[in-house]
Amino acid sequence: MGNLCRLCPRKCSVDRTVSRGYCNQNSLKVARASLHKWEEPIISGSSGSGTVFFSGCNLKCVYCQNFDVSRGKGKEITAQNLADIFEKLEDLGAHNINLVTPTHFVDDIIAACQIYKPKIPIVYNCGGYESPDTLDRLKDIVDIFIPDFKYCDNALAKRYSNCEDYFEVCAKAILKMRQLCPDDVIQDGLMKKGLIIRHLVLPNAIDNTKGALNWIANNLPKDTYISLMCQYVPFGNANKFPEINRKLKPLEYKIAVQHALKLGLDNTFVQSLESATDDYIPDFDDRSLI
Repeated sequence: MGNLCRLCPRKCSVDRTVSRGYCNQNSLKVARASLHKWEEPIISGSSGSGTVFFSGCNLKCVYCQNFDVSRGKGKEITAQNLADIFEKLEDLGAHNINLVTPTHFVDDIIAACQIYKPKIPIVYNCGGYESPDTLDRLKDIVDIFIPDFKYCDNALAKRYSNCEDYFEVCAKAILKMRQLCPDDVIQDGLMKKGLIIRHLVLPNAIDNTKGALNWIANNLPKDTYISLMCQYVPFGNANKFPEINRKLKPLEYKIAVQHALKLGLDNTFVQSLESATDDYIPDFDDRSLI
């Protein structure tokens, strides 16, 4: 990565061989690698997505469902180990290699792909706070981008993710992802190339959701794939923020779904309110392939 890390928009500019930036990571670290069947249907398919959960995060949202992992829980590995994990997941029948929270380890991911490039699609599954320059480096590696689009309200972004420029940065990053993967390719019910934008509906923040959906409708084709999620559960430090220290009310999610339909965003995945549980969160004490 060179001496100074500028992989993400925080541009910490630290030498991660001797220090740590905002992500709190230096050497490559992974919390879990396994087949995962609870992604969007066109990602998980019947056999599951080959997920690799990286440790650390450049956002560290207060309500993160993988709170301990985002703060650094995991095991240090090498680029060779990561390449071996890719191959093992492929051998297990994974439909894709799903890189979860990968931003701060892009150099290691590129190195691993130089050792072994999977024959199945590679998914870049991120928080949306991305640098266009870093995304450009993934042009010949990543087949599918799945960014979060957490906030159009930067006051909320500042309060919950310490990120007061999130909206502008994420919007620019999504446009770059669409440029890098201009077409959505679906074969036999599985995405092979393309873009899926995720938005988690937060309690007491329906205007934030409407704003994010409005931006998508105004800046991207109406057939853009969207995952509108109602799985919010107050994990992590959410109990310190009374307004989000609860699950969604059914009416909040109903309003969100109706707004997406009103905008003509018909390729929107929706969830059952019963998904707001920790039943679908992987067990990070079972290190699986690592």
